[in-house]
Amino acid sequence: MTEPRWFTIKEAAERLRVSHDTISRMIARDELPAVRVSERIVRIPAPALARYESGAPLEGRSVVRRRVRTGVAFGAGEKVPVLDAVER
Repeated sequence: MTEPRWFTIKEAAERLRVSHDTISRMIARDELPAVRVSERIVRIPAPALARYESGAPLEGRSVVRRRVRTGVAFGAGEKVPVLDAVER
């Protein structure tokens, strides 16, 4: 089986043997990069998790939130959520 490209918070917590809340706090403190897919869905890139596991310093990137480009094809019945910019 191939290594996944993205991890959920639960999968990252299991891999690092910490709680779901610990991973969420790490993301909030910018210790672990993540991408917010929707209001409730957050994904952690596999390279970022591997780098954290190795002890190498991570670049200070917070949760990334981007608008979907126009012209992207979606499946039948799928809708694009309207995302507001997050201010820091």
